[in-house]
Amino acid sequence: MKCFYFILCALLTIQAFSSCQNETKELLNKKWDCIQVENILPQNNQPLNAQDSANFVQLQHVLQTIVWKFNSNYTYECSVNNLVTVEGRYRLQNSNSTLICSPSTKQSVNIYTIRKLTENELVLSSTQNNPPLVLHFKPQ
Repeated sequence: MKCFYFILCALLTIQAFSSCQNETKELLNKKWDCIQVENILPQNNQPLNAQDSANFVQLQHVLQTIVWKFNSNYTYECSVNNLVTVEGRYRLQNSNSTLICSPSTKQSVNIYTIRKLTENELVLSSTQNNPPLVLHFKPQ
């Protein structure tokens, strides 16, 4: 009888973990428009010259035209101005708080912390930058 309860407990734990991952995957599974980017500028407190300011405005504009599409088969694509620039696979780790994107064309891996994920909002922060680049998305 103890063995039965142990097996039942193990199955319920696996099902609970699986359902949490499925919920995160289902919330993520759509097209997301980038609406805001934080921490683009370096933190060296030096004033920008005219060229750096122009580059900053251009970079900010490009980042805010990003669209990420996450599919239910753990693939994703990233588009800029309606042109797909990156495709690859993603996975979720650390109780679904970490998003790992592996582009199909490169050996690099991009890792993001999922700060917020709801039906109407996705907030990611990069783990490679200090301070982290924070990307805010809304669904299409």
